[in-house]
Amino acid sequence: MTIFYCMRHGKTEFNQAGIFQGGLVDSPLLDEGIETAKKAGNYLQDVSFDRVIISPQKRAQDTAKAFLSSHPSTPIKETIQDIREMEFGSWDGTVESNYEGQTQFEHLKHRPHLYDPSEFGGEDFDTLLNRAKSVFTEYATNYPDETILVVSHGLTLQTLLKHFQGIPISDIRKGELLGNTSISIVETENGEDFSVTRYNDLAHTL
Repeated sequence: MTIFYCMRHGKTEFNQAGIFQGGLVDSPLLDEGIETAKKAGNYLQDVSFDRVIISPQKRAQDTAKAFLSSHPSTPIKETIQDIREMEFGSWDGTVESNYEGQTQFEHLKHRPHLYDPSEFGGEDFDTLLNRAKSVFTEYATNYPDETILVVSHGLTLQTLLKHFQGIPISDIRKGELLGNTSISIVETENGEDFSVTRYNDLAHTL
C-alpha cells in the first residue's frame, strides 16, 4: 500500500491579504505559517516518511523545510511541478475582492464546473485535476509500499481529495475547505483506486 500524507502550505502574506496566490506567484510564510508547519511535523513525529514531494513554489518549499525539522532522516526530497497551485493567469497577485460579482469569479468560488479562465490565461479544474492526479498515480505505481509526504496547495489538494472521494468538480467548493498546514491522508493498493482516510486534520493547530 502507498500512503500519501497531503499537507497544504503554511499561511502566507497573500493568504492574509486576500490576494490571488496561484501557480504563478508567491508570498512569504507568516511566522504563524512556519510555526504551525513545525507543529505539524511534531504531530506526525512517529510517522516515518520514505520521501517527500514538494511543489516548486517557495511557500511549499519553506513549509516542507519547517515540517522536516522534526524528520531529519527523511531520505528523498523531490520538487514536482505538477503539484503546484492552480494558475489564475493575470488574476494571480491581484486582490480577490476586485472580481466579486464577475461571472468567472463567481464560477470559481461557487460553480467550479462552469469556470472558464481562458480569457485571462488561467487554468481550469479539469487541467488541474489531471496533472495532480498523474503524480499520485505515478508515485503509487513506482513506489507501492512507501509512505510519502506531499506538500502542496489548497485548491490543488482539495480538487484531488474531493475527486478521490467521488465528488464531482461541481461540488468541490462545498463543505469543509482545507486549512493551512492541514493534513489529509490518501491510501491506494494499486495506483488506480484511492481512498481518503483523513481529511483536513488540524489537530496540531489547536
